[in-house]
Amino acid sequence: FATIHYSVKANPNPQVIKVFVEEGAGVEIASVGEYRAALAAGVAPEKILFAGPGKRVRELEEVLDGGIGEIHIESFEEIERLKVIGKPVRCSLRINPVPTVQAGAMRMCGKPTAFGFDEENLQAALDAVSNVENIDLVGVHVYGGPQILDEAALLEQWRHAIGIESRIAAQLGKPLETVDFGGGLGIPYHVGDKSLDLNV
Repeated sequence: FATIHYSVKANPNPQVIKVFVEEGAGVEIASVGEYRAALAAGVAPEKILFAGPGKRVRELEEVLDGGIGEIHIESFEEIERLKVIGKPVRCSLRINPVPTVQAGAMRMCGKPTAFGFDEENLQAALDAVSNVENIDLVGVHVYGGPQILDEAALLEQWRHAIGIESRIAAQLGKPLETVDFGGGLGIPYHVGDKSLDLNV
């Protein structure tokens, strides 16, 4: 089944977050401040995902102590931080797909980036995570870019993400629990933009 997670960085006002919570959504955070805002809005910790680069040790410790649902690992350094903390943690790997399936306004591959692992380095990321006993790899976060208004390109990205999940699951010998497609659905902000056709 599919679920929606509201990105708190869009607007961390607890009253805004509550609207999504009341509709049954979870939330995605990028900092401990957003985590606290989500809790203040009544979000259950297990419905919170922590994505974003540069997570500090004290931030990771706070959300782990609070029972956060999932942490999205974005770097080898983050793997080491979680290893040092030593607490059991449910994680997803954030993967930047190969450029041929990226279609958003901002592409995440082709040059050094702080966000996630390039798909070409997937094996190295899997090897690193597999060597840390307290990390339970339960998902993958595949981000191909924001503001996609081409439904065919969006579907191709989603199929590609499922393909990455299948490769990881085959190597782990178990199915993954979550596939985060990232990016959301594009909105026609500018003159000449067409609306995304959700009926395809």
